[in-house]
Amino acid sequence: MHRAAILKGLISRIGVPTEQRSIHAGNIKTSYLAAGSGKPVLLLHGAGNGAIQWYTVIGSLSAHFQVVVPDVVGYGESDKPSAPYDRPFFSAWLRSFVDALGLGQISLVGTSQGGAIALQFTLDNPEKVDRLVLANSAGLCKAAQEVPWNVKLRMMWQNLFPSLESSRWFLEQYALFDSAKIEQAMMELEEYGREVLRMPGGRRAFWKGRGRAVTPIPTEQLGRILHPTLLIWGAEDRTFPLSSARAAAEIILNAQLQVISKAAHTCFLERPAEFNATLVRFLMERQSNQILAG
Repeated sequence: MHRAAILKGLISRIGVPTEQRSIHAGNIKTSYLAAGSGKPVLLLHGAGNGAIQWYTVIGSLSAHFQVVVPDVVGYGESDKPSAPYDRPFFSAWLRSFVDALGLGQISLVGTSQGGAIALQFTLDNPEKVDRLVLANSAGLCKAAQEVPWNVKLRMMWQNLFPSLESSRWFLEQYALFDSAKIEQAMMELEEYGREVLRMPGGRRAFWKGRGRAVTPIPTEQLGRILHPTLLIWGAEDRTFPLSSARAAAEIILNAQLQVISKAAHTCFLERPAEFNATLVRFLMERQSNQILAG
């Protein structure tokens, strides 16, 4: 199936009017999805696929917020330049994107590699972030979190030889706790990701980044985050274990942890109703958050 057709089908699954747009963030053409109105909430997907990874979340959020979901530079329909693809690079791109849209202060939600980018952006631009949400995030607590060697092998396999078999293996072994929950939309999402890899430059983020975006952030830096922070974690995550979330919740001053049972690395796909209810409740809390730059 053609990449555009897969993407169109997945957007239709969101269930609310959702526009696909693009804008230049600096010199990087960035594609993004937009839905709803109100205070802006920006969602950052993990490595691979693109903004459409959040198809189970956008509809629920859009009932309360302006939802902005970029294809992170190097992924989806966005440009894929020759670049370092480390956290500083992603953070600088995100600042350009937020400024280009004139969003002002945002609530920021990131999963996996997107969580590590969200952390770096918050450290670099504390005045731009209202609330921070980390869903099975990379970048937390070196003592508790290292990417397992078999996950690294899977990523190499997927990037060298993208196939239905490697996608299904990842869903069964890492993305989901219960492989019986694999549904057609998840397979379409994986197919879209494989088509993205086949685009010119589609593998650059993996090969040039060399995993630097997901390396643990030093504890003393995490301790500088003062924003209201929610960690949502699938209890059975074998990529970034629950122990890393528990450790981070002790370091980040205003953090709270919500564990979703019987869910693994992509709890927002596996348990969307519980994930969305937790996320909306946190983002709608009325709590003063006066964060000064620096």
